Amino acid sequence: MKIILVPMISFVIFSRYTDAIVMKKVILTAATSKGAVCLDGSPPGYYIRTGTTSPNNWILHQEGGGWCFNEDQCVLRSKTDLGSSKGWPPNVTYSGLLSDDCTVNPDFCGWSMVYIGYCDGASFSGNVENPVNWKGTTLYFRGARILEVVINAVLEAAGDNIEHIILTGCSAGGLATYLHADYVRSKVPSQIPVHAIADAGYFLDAPNVNGEMHIRERYQYVYKMQNCTGGVNQDCIAANPTEEWKCFMAQYTYPHITTPIFLLNSRYDTYQINFILQLHCHAPNCSTDQMKEFMKYGNEFLVAAAPAITSKSNGVYIDSCQIHCQSLKEIPWSKFIVGGQTMRDTFNAWLTNSTAMKSKVVDCAYPCNPTCLLNS
Repeated sequence: MKIILVPMISFVIFSRYTDAIVMKKVILTAATSKGAVCLDGSPPGYYIRTGTTSPNNWILHQEGGGWCFNEDQCVLRSKTDLGSSKGWPPNVTYSGLLSDDCTVNPDFCGWSMVYIGYCDGASFSGNVENPVNWKGTTLYFRGARILEVVINAVLEAAGDNIEHIILTGCSAGGLATYLHADYVRSKVPSQIPVHAIADAGYFLDAPNVNGEMHIRERYQYVYKMQNCTGGVNQDCIAANPTEEWKCFMAQYTYPHITTPIFLLNSRYDTYQINFILQLHCHAPNCSTDQMKEFMKYGNEFLVAAAPAITSKSNGVYIDSCQIHCQSLKEIPWSKFIVGGQTMRDTFNAWLTNSTAMKSKVVDCAYPCNPTCLLNS
């Protein structure tokens, strides 16, 4: 029997308030002269905190928040903080990987931190030259320009003493990490190490419960609508000349990324289960047939993530918790355990080439991991 589906939600608004670190807003007003603007034409910006013990080491986090899958959704989005910088607060706070609490984040608590505001609706990838008038509203698709001006501004702020960069992001920002890791790498001198950790950005090109490739169609439309050809991994574009849209998806971009990158994801990511698989239940409160689909998707995720799992150089942390975005939350970052290791310790082991711990761990199938309950 075919399952009746509810309409797909176009984007998720992530709160800029959690706990710990305070970061101050920087709005790049001059960027408007370069056409680098949010959906509504307002200037882009970022939040910054200078590090204490390691101020020359930088973490650059790209905000998440889904996508607008068509012009109507982009109009709605342009009236929110995910499409306009007009309402952004002067300060924000975050935990996990961006925390200054060394009990939560011992390896990076003293680093300088940047949180890049997301207001373009296409993971910082679009570049349409002329404004788009849609039903009386003017839209700007300029995400690639936003990323360029922000990275330039951050590198200028960092100065000549910069020693290390980690690019990261969750959700749409996690996808952006896959898409732009090599671009950021190209912006800094080769002697400066650049690494990436992509959180919850490995969205599958997979069918829903009715066998429909609906998510593919949506990504294809975003890619075309926002003219993302020049704003994604160019080696991927060269490898897919007749299917460029694939380069807007992590599983097709991943094999072309040359920057060292760490995959952080749940194999039962709640966003993917709800909006890609379109299975609207939370295990174990699902029917027998729904649980079959749920478990099947977890296996499909591992198959799609095989290039990362089998990579000889990149890192992996795949848990079986029902969650979306983990690196900015204290409990997942420092207390979830897979293979006897937390994600923060696994990431650091990979980053430092430590042999004390594994740099790649993959969880067993749901519901095997009791530490997932810590987040409930």
